[in-house]
Amino acid sequence: MEVDITHLAWLARLSLSKDEEEELKRRLVKARQLIDRVLEAEVEGVEPLYHPHGMEGRLREDEPLPSLDRGDALLNASRTEDGYIVGPRTVEE
Repeated sequence: MEVDITHLAWLARLSLSKDEEEELKRRLVKARQLIDRVLEAEVEGVEPLYHPHGMEGRLREDEPLPSLDRGDALLNASRTEDGYIVGPRTVEE
């Protein structure tokens, strides 16, 4: 695989020395070889893995827990209406 490092550096607006160009070219070739190896893997009949850990039973059931009473929650609100906190208007009509 031939890589035009000068053109890539120009596209990325990078100023590279000759040593840096050679190092970058070496790394890109190595990365491409790794990608080619991954693409050669036999995956026929392999189920897709959507998450690296089994998701069964990882989360607890969503159950309501005892919390602050609504009246206590509204005590420090500067303005309430019908049991809800009223905040400042952010969008004009």
